[in-house]
Amino acid sequence: MVTVPLFRRLLGPAIDTLPPSLRAAHDSDQNQRWSGRAEVEASRTALARLLCRMMRLPAPGSDVPVTVTFERHGDRERWYRDFAGRRYESTLSERRGLMIERMGPATNIFRVSVEDDALRLDLVGFRFFGIPLPSALRPHCHASEREQDGRYLFDVPVSLWWLGRIIRYTGRLERHHD
Repeated sequence: MVTVPLFRRLLGPAIDTLPPSLRAAHDSDQNQRWSGRAEVEASRTALARLLCRMMRLPAPGSDVPVTVTFERHGDRERWYRDFAGRRYESTLSERRGLMIERMGPATNIFRVSVEDDALRLDLVGFRFFGIPLPSALRPHCHASEREQDGRYLFDVPVSLWWLGRIIRYTGRLERHHD
């Protein structure tokens, strides 16, 4: 049985309007590894640092080596991220047209869309240990992926309205052909 890739299910024909590097990453049934460099800006507040550490998010740094592995498992994907040795992973699935990302005790619920040749991932819901948090308490994230000069670029800003920016990591990736 052939399974339609997760992002094709989420985006439908709009996925065909994405630039080649984004289509290669997200419209495939093959496992892939991408690597590159990132800039990681993180809040200096103790609470923000604790939250980032707890979720194993990247440590602050410039020109940080990053590797992302996309594994396809039927109708789900597993993403493994490594930012200079700090690793975290998540499982992605689809429910009612939304992308569900499970990362440890957190469940992120994203609306995925294509806008101006970029992939948009807007956080529209969040659960912590299965408990839904209202907008005022949950993180806010409007991530994007785009292509520049044939490279896959990402921008992931995360904030809490009452704490400000927690972390923002941006960077570029290129596909490994093992």
